[in-house]
Amino acid sequence: MVLFQSYQISSRLISQEVVRTSKQTSSLIQSLFDFRLATLQIHQDSSAKNSTLVQAIHSGKEVELDQYFLTVDQLELSNTPDIRFITSQKDMLWDDGNSQFYGIETKELGKIVRRVSISSNWHLIKSPSQLGPTYLLVRRSSIVDPATGEVLGFLYVSIVLNDNYALIETIKDNSNAQNLVLAVDDNVLASTLNGNELYTTHDIIHSVAGESLDDKNIVSKNMLEVEGVPTYLSVFSVQSNQNALKLRDSYYFWIVFALIALLAVTIVTRWWLHRNIKREIDQLMSYTHKVAVQGKEYFFPGSAIYEFDHFGRTLENTFQRLAEQEKQFEDLFNFSLTPIILWSTDGYIIRMNPAAQKEFIGSKGESKRLFRALEKQLVPDIQTAATGDISKEVMTEIDKKVFRWSISPIVIENKIESIITQGQDVTSFAEAEKQSRIARKEAEESARVRADFLAKMSHELRTPLNGILGVSQLLKRSVTNPEQIDQINVLCSSGEHLLAVLNDILDFSKIEQGQFRIANSEFPLINVVCAIEQIYKPMCDDKGLEFKLESDIDAAVVVNSNQVRLNQILYNIINNALKFTCQGMISVRLSLQYGDPDQLHVTVKDTGIGIKESDLKIIFEPFMQAEPTTTREYGGSGLGLTIVHSLVEMLGGTIKVSSEFGQGTEFNIYLPLEVVSRKTNLATKQEETKRFALFNKTLKVLLVEDNHTNAFIAKAFCEKYGMKVEWVKDGMQAIEKAKSEQYDIVLMDNQLPFLDGVDATKVLKQEMQLSTPVFACTADGMESTQQAFLAAGAEYVIVKPIREDSLYRALLHYKENYC
Repeated sequence: MVLFQSYQISSRLISQEVVRTSKQTSSLIQSLFDFRLATLQIHQDSSAKNSTLVQAIHSGKEVELDQYFLTVDQLELSNTPDIRFITSQKDMLWDDGNSQFYGIETKELGKIVRRVSISSNWHLIKSPSQLGPTYLLVRRSSIVDPATGEVLGFLYVSIVLNDNYALIETIKDNSNAQNLVLAVDDNVLASTLNGNELYTTHDIIHSVAGESLDDKNIVSKNMLEVEGVPTYLSVFSVQSNQNALKLRDSYYFWIVFALIALLAVTIVTRWWLHRNIKREIDQLMSYTHKVAVQGKEYFFPGSAIYEFDHFGRTLENTFQRLAEQEKQFEDLFNFSLTPIILWSTDGYIIRMNPAAQKEFIGSKGESKRLFRALEKQLVPDIQTAATGDISKEVMTEIDKKVFRWSISPIVIENKIESIITQGQDVTSFAEAEKQSRIARKEAEESARVRADFLAKMSHELRTPLNGILGVSQLLKRSVTNPEQIDQINVLCSSGEHLLAVLNDILDFSKIEQGQFRIANSEFPLINVVCAIEQIYKPMCDDKGLEFKLESDIDAAVVVNSNQVRLNQILYNIINNALKFTCQGMISVRLSLQYGDPDQLHVTVKDTGIGIKESDLKIIFEPFMQAEPTTTREYGGSGLGLTIVHSLVEMLGGTIKVSSEFGQGTEFNIYLPLEVVSRKTNLATKQEETKRFALFNKTLKVLLVEDNHTNAFIAKAFCEKYGMKVEWVKDGMQAIEKAKSEQYDIVLMDNQLPFLDGVDATKVLKQEMQLSTPVFACTADGMESTQQAFLAAGAEYVIVKPIREDSLYRALLHYKENYC
């Protein structure tokens, strides 16, 4: 009977070993297959996000795409897919040519694209080819321009499963199989057989999984999954059966040996147990009973048998350690300075430590009011914790004190027996957090009020400035008397200075709020040099200073950068030098350095009052000047260098300053820019001549402006371009005019009586569906106002005061987009 049972056990163990080995091999094959797909997926996604690939697609040159993937393949040759190509939303952009190698025509790639366009998962596809049906694993990854978020195209990679000996050999080398066969139904796609085996692929495919292929090998069949989805791909693995046979022989030997040994041990044991073991067991049980029931510390009396003596001593040490741990826990519970309370799962108190007793009941238990309040707040969370739903922390407020409680269930034999809670007095932290929230709210309100104030002040200041600068520009072209020309120049200079101060304040506010934007455009760089000489040479002459300007910039160079911000940086630095220099000279040097990227180096050096070394660290801080007396003596808002520093960083450049107190200061600015082309002086003059001949017909303009001065200036500027201007004073009149007459363009002011400019634009564009472009003209330089106009439907925003250049850019935009 014993022999029969042993044989049955051995048979089951051998069968289990075979099944275990088959499952292990199948799992390993699937893991290796998944690893191969995951590796290709990682490299595909990495390539799709690579900036070099994005640049190559923008260039539209296949040779750059070839070079990129050649570089990638040289670095990771083992991770190169069989077929790789790139498509746009509609067309094929590039392919590596491998599809023709596998006999797949280009038109079939289009069908593959349509079949995998629904997701970025791996797709198993059967595709016709010149070599017969070809089985492919194909995946798509989106190529996104990180600068714009635009989807430029899709990168497709594919694994050809037919005759893919590299894949099947790789799986075989890393698994415990002797041979592998990759098949679809009865069709063999690839195998590792070399022809020297005693079996063929046909034998493997048609054998029963788990049974012996021959005396020494067994076959396992594994249906491959792709990203957890079952497929019709099958991998048959051939494994050696030697381990199972050895295990069977070993079991047979040990069964016989065990039978003989068991018989001998049974005889000896029976005799020995009756003589010694029973007495020792009784002695050991008596000792454990005394310790467990009476709870006292007893010493084990010892045993003549080593094993029982060792076991008894171990129990003795265990009981002693448990007693020590109980004492330590008791001390921790009793002497803890934080309140600890033990609860039943129903929310009834079991025990509390002295700290909790003192905090919530009193040293003599004279009051339970506080504890009842605590109980009312904690019991719901304790009952919740008893169900297994544990809260991270619970806050309670008792008698103006805030406690943070940690709730921990005590689990014995997978059952929650009780709940322990430990509290911490966090009253001071809670109060600090409350004050912090109040302070943050006040700061946000202060920022909002300041932004509203700046918006209103911007409008109130820009409106009269629009009149001052506009009229002065118009007078400049009509006045011939030299004395009057000088007076007009003073008027223009004063207006520009006031506008610069206003712009400094608004720019600083935008920089602080993160609303400042840099927009690049193309312009001749020589214009910057000429403007510096025309503006600051007369100013230095009037102050008795020598002005030295050096430049190596060619007159034909056109660059791509932000001309307004570049001028703002240079004007602020040179104005600063002019302000603090009473005698000597001011030197400005501009040098264009070609490279990758191109760079403009500007040096501004003066012989002014200089800056102490200790003050160099604060000159770029807002509202700061080197000395308190400097503001009183020289004036200024203290924002110029702060704005310069911020603008230089936004343009990607650097600024350095060195100074010697009483001797002078030197600023070095390095600004990256892009040299676009070289425009001749003749072309520049022709552009200036054509400016006012921008349109070949008379445009009809509806001007909506409540301020007479602003309307006069805007109308005069428009008439230079041959426009016919009709002026109305509020938004309601503008709507009525738009209903009855047709206009080419609407110039809309912001703050208007009866109906403001934003609401009037909303009515024209959204309710009336007016196709006429609306160009907003606002003295409010805040970003929020401009965005409000654009959201209402305006096509363009002009910030007052209106200048000839800003109006020209707006009209050029109109011509390019609406004519």
